[in-house]
Amino acid sequence: MKELTCPVAKKCSGCQLSNMTYEQQLDWKQKDVTKLLGGFGEVSRIIGADEPYHYRNKVQAVFRSDRSGRIISGVYQSSRNGIVGINSCLLDDRRADEIIVGIRELMQSFRLKPYDEGTGRGFLRHVLVRVGKSSGEILVTLVGGTPVFPKKHDFIKALTAKFPDITTVTFSVNSEPEMMMLGGRNEVLFGEGYITDTLCGKKFRISPQSFYQINHDQTEKLYRYAIEAAKLKKTDILLDAYSGIGTIGIAAYDHVKQVQGIEYNGAAVRDAVSNCRENGLTRGIAFNKGDAGEFLQAKAKLGTHYDAVILDPARAGADRRFLNALVNVAPERVVYISCNPATQARDLKTLTRKYNVESIQPFDMFPHTRHVECVVSMSRKAE
Repeated sequence: MKELTCPVAKKCSGCQLSNMTYEQQLDWKQKDVTKLLGGFGEVSRIIGADEPYHYRNKVQAVFRSDRSGRIISGVYQSSRNGIVGINSCLLDDRRADEIIVGIRELMQSFRLKPYDEGTGRGFLRHVLVRVGKSSGEILVTLVGGTPVFPKKHDFIKALTAKFPDITTVTFSVNSEPEMMMLGGRNEVLFGEGYITDTLCGKKFRISPQSFYQINHDQTEKLYRYAIEAAKLKKTDILLDAYSGIGTIGIAAYDHVKQVQGIEYNGAAVRDAVSNCRENGLTRGIAFNKGDAGEFLQAKAKLGTHYDAVILDPARAGADRRFLNALVNVAPERVVYISCNPATQARDLKTLTRKYNVESIQPFDMFPHTRHVECVVSMSRKAE
């Protein structure tokens, strides 16, 4: 594999392992996961990416004016409230980067200014581009500092003419100090306001706020592995905990009798319901809004039975109430997907009171960064 070098790696610091070859990165991550999880069992060899470059299907860029008044765009540095100006990134989808540069050029021609937090003047704060890796569809969200979008219709017409691959464009207003936030409301300026993509043979609707895995190809590998590791049967009732927009539960639907999902984010639950409709799933699947710990505690009191649970919490790990309730409900099989093996190790101390660890499989979801995803499959201990 030809190793590529980034000219702004030291300034950006987004690719913390870019000074290593890709094989060295995989070795580094293997050692890191083994140190954290090796006490629970043998850690399988990390599954690397077939293409470790240009894998990001979600790209964000900030806009600023330099001292000469020239518009620059690039990676936001929260530590110093600045940006590293770039035209392309080795991790980003190429089309997304081209669109961001095109927006910057159109701003110049339309005489639109980046928003200035100090003066409250100007317009554009940042842009979000999402690409459906299998569908080829592209969503662009322009985020303004004020609701006034000068020459809005002409700008969108010029943008979609310059990049005819764009499927939809939305506009959001962020008046909060937090730079990279989207506003609470998205105005659809072109198209339907969302794109669709296919993952593990199922269609998923992706809106500006949707959580959707950044590395499509590695996610397919991980989900297929997790579903196989759960040893699902057509008679099983599966709980998809921390279910997001329903990707895991929907991907597993054909393998089980029933899927129940629980997710705290209401917008994600609405997306999950839409994704069920998108795939024609009308029976045996439901997604609930609520706290995962409270949900499972209530189910435990009712004596609800689950044959298998797949959980995929945020970096902070699983809720303590959820873990205790999971041990009480005691499904036969548990598969724990984590983007933070450190908190996963903490949670396994609780789960291994009731479960045997059968396999530990790391995945390199984010090449060139320190992050690593890990799937731990468990089976209930004999009474």
